[in-house]
Amino acid sequence: MKEKSTLANIFYNSFGTMFYYGCQWLTTLLVVRLSGYQDAGVYSIAMTFTAAFAILALYNTRQYQVADVSGEYSDRTYIHSRYLAMAIAFLICFAGLFFNSYTPYQWGAILLYMLFKCVEAWVDVYHGIDQKNGRMDYVCYSYIMRGILMLGGFCGILYATQNLVLAISGITALTGIIAVCYDRHVAQRFIPQNESADPAALKKLMLAMIPLVIVAVTNNLSISLPKYFLDRYYGETALGFYSSVATPSMIVQVGAQTVFIPLIRPLADRLKENDRKGFLGILKTVGIVFAILSVLALIASALFGEWFLTLVFEDIEPYTYLFVPIIVTTLLISINAALFPVCTVLKEIKGQMAIGIGGLTSSFLASVVCVKHFSMDGVVIALLITLAVQIIIELYCVYRRMKKWKEIWHG
Repeated sequence: MKEKSTLANIFYNSFGTMFYYGCQWLTTLLVVRLSGYQDAGVYSIAMTFTAAFAILALYNTRQYQVADVSGEYSDRTYIHSRYLAMAIAFLICFAGLFFNSYTPYQWGAILLYMLFKCVEAWVDVYHGIDQKNGRMDYVCYSYIMRGILMLGGFCGILYATQNLVLAISGITALTGIIAVCYDRHVAQRFIPQNESADPAALKKLMLAMIPLVIVAVTNNLSISLPKYFLDRYYGETALGFYSSVATPSMIVQVGAQTVFIPLIRPLADRLKENDRKGFLGILKTVGIVFAILSVLALIASALFGEWFLTLVFEDIEPYTYLFVPIIVTTLLISINAALFPVCTVLKEIKGQMAIGIGGLTSSFLASVVCVKHFSMDGVVIALLITLAVQIIIELYCVYRRMKKWKEIWHG
């Protein structure tokens, strides 16, 4: 099958990702309309509690898998590694519930949402095979089908049953059907029939990815902790209001991160060619574009945020003042997400560990103090502190490596 052009693949990936996460965002918005703020809080708890475990299920292998053009590991090995990662992530998530005083209803929502994230992780390994073979149009079609079924299934079941657990069960089942009937079937075309997973290679891959997995999990936890403590201190209804105000910011975050996905390959090429000026040129251009888009996003949020939230949600007006500060944190999350792969390209593994550990430590301390005393305002303050710490470390790492440019590739 003929590969698509780089530009076409970027378009397919961007459109599919935005469509899918747009549908996912709509479920967080419509749960309030269909079932109220209490279920919105439970849904937010499920998403927040499972966030780090979902990262573990992905095992941070996608970029490594796509870049493995020499075939160091077979496609079957990557698939089997994902099975193992999914099982480990689900079991740790299950064990973590025993350390929290959740109700049986909340348990059901969390475990089923974790199963949903595991199915997403399973789909992701097949998308890696499609991407490696230059066919991200298949990835786009998967996103569209899953997005439509997820939105329709979630809303339909929740409207009919008024039961969030059943609604999450529905989207899990529908995603699984697409994974089996479409994603797995399409990816099989690229996998040699006689290929198998080598147990020794599987073990080697799982061990090699541990440092990057730890970094990814700690980085995600640092963003999730403030909302976790909001639920612990003030309950699921408060979390439901906060999450409702924050839901539109998901589009901003996903959109910004989608823009940065094509960065990795050209930056790596500039590094390989020892083109320091070109490397800095890419960073400067992207920085200017992002700054302009950030200003536009903030202006639009200030002008239309309150109007949009009061139009969509009931009883939300007392909390709409949080919208612009939340957009600021979202933009900082996007900067953090963009700088992180830059550090990867520059081989700043130790720096990334410092980013993950520093972010997690500052997030925990800031959450315990700020969220406890300032409720929803404290969540924003804790996120601002955490992201400031991480971005400062990232900028220092980039600055340090740029000063030692010649040593990065040739050292």
